[in-house]
Amino acid sequence: MEKEYIKIEWDLLKTSVRAELLTKFNPVAVERLKETLPYTSIQSHAVVAGGQMYCPYRLVLGTDECNTENMAEQPIGRGNIELDFQYLSINYGVITEGVPAVAVLQVVKEDVPKLQWIGEQVLDNLFYGTKYMKVMMTYLGREKDA
Repeated sequence: MEKEYIKIEWDLLKTSVRAELLTKFNPVAVERLKETLPYTSIQSHAVVAGGQMYCPYRLVLGTDECNTENMAEQPIGRGNIELDFQYLSINYGVITEGVPAVAVLQVVKEDVPKLQWIGEQVLDNLFYGTKYMKVMMTYLGREKDA
């Protein structure tokens, strides 16, 4: 079986992670997301949701075109499109808000420890940084499942 991947990188941190697109779970949302790539935004961090960073991301979908998961029950590394507020979030730790989330990606297992470090740096930058942190997403393509 083939899987599709994107690279997510942060300019100020000079690092990146790889994420699998959830093509089977949310095929319409993932296809629309792929149409926007490559994409650059400004990375921010949630203040009340727990270990979650997000960036503005415009993706217009109907709720009938998407499947959702409870955000508080998602694995670390899950990425979601928030349709009402138009952002893409990535969970890097415990989430305290049990709201429906349109899941579109999952950071690969080997990059989750790096993602947790990135999330901490993003939070630190929100409170103490003086520069905007860019986040860039690029399509990597398909790979055979090992």
